[in-house]
Formats: sequence, C-alpha cells, structure tokens
Amino acid sequence: MKTALPVLAGLLLSSWSLADPLPFEQFMHLHRDMSEAELLQVAGKPDYVRADPAGNGDRQLFWLGDTDLPYTTLVILHNGLVSDIRRDKRL
Repeated sequence: MKTALPVLAGLLLSSWSLADPLPFEQFMHLHRDMSEAELLQVAGKPDYVRADPAGNGDRQLFWLGDTDLPYTTLVILHNGLVSDIRRDKRL
C-alpha cells in the first residue's frame, strides 16, 4: 500500500502539469517567422516538446486538446523561428 500512494500521487499531479489547450483566439495570432519567445508569450507553455528525429535542429511543440476543446496544435520551430503551424481535431 505504501508504494501505491506515490504512484497514485504522481498520476494525479501529472494531469495537472499539462498546459491548457490552445483556444482559437490565441491560435489566430500565431504566424510563420515569429520567434519562439513571441510564440510562448501568445500560446503559453506547450504540453510536449520533441526534437526533430532528422537532427537538423528543428523542434516540435504540441498543445494537446481535451474534451472541451478537441484541437491539438503543433508548431514546428526551425532555428528559433516558427516554420509550420498545424491544428488538427482529435476524434
């Protein structure tokens, strides 16, 4: 029972650490060639950051959707600037 409590607490806290989904009003302010600092100021902290597997220095930032706002937003950064923006509806 003692080992189950830390695991349960970790699961509960990990759900609180997720960022909020990106509302459409904020999404509309994103554009190519904006800096990473501007992106984070508009969109806030992403849920997940992944380095590009090709190893060319690109990074992918994800804002995950939820049941109230089922859109996942992906922003690709190249050399610190936004190079691509995608928004997909979760099914």
